[in-house]
Amino acid sequence: MEKDNTQRFVSLYGFFAIEYPSHWKQETDESRQYIFSNEAGGSGVARIIVFDNEFLGEDAGVKMLEEVFNQNKEFNPSLLAAGKNRFVHFVKEHDVNSSNFTVYYWATAHSDKVVLITYMIQTSMKGMPMPETEKQQIEAMVASLEFMHDTAKHG
Repeated sequence: MEKDNTQRFVSLYGFFAIEYPSHWKQETDESRQYIFSNEAGGSGVARIIVFDNEFLGEDAGVKMLEEVFNQNKEFNPSLLAAGKNRFVHFVKEHDVNSSNFTVYYWATAHSDKVVLITYMIQTSMKGMPMPETEKQQIEAMVASLEFMHDTAKHG
């Protein structure tokens, strides 16, 4: 994404920042999930969810990524270096109220938290121009993820 076409989002408590397309809107729902969607009639929704890392110690982040990787082996996960972070990336198909959805997942760990970024589209739209463009924008968002500082905490 070109810098001119993005805006910067900083999470609650300044834990992380991310660049997202300027024509998208951002909301925070009641469960403190960050939701990003294309206001110009987009086809998918991106979410960023922050939760506690169940592992402790200096290698807690590595252990959590190994856990995410191992729990999702049936979905052919891959390890991805994007920006300054390492992610486990995988794709799942879900049936929700008789509709099929494809969800792309990127998980990383920092400090005592895990950050999960998802992008969900209707499976029937997968491969069409709009969702492919949005997916590329989400991948740029993932690469832009920046943890603000080592002592930052997220609620």
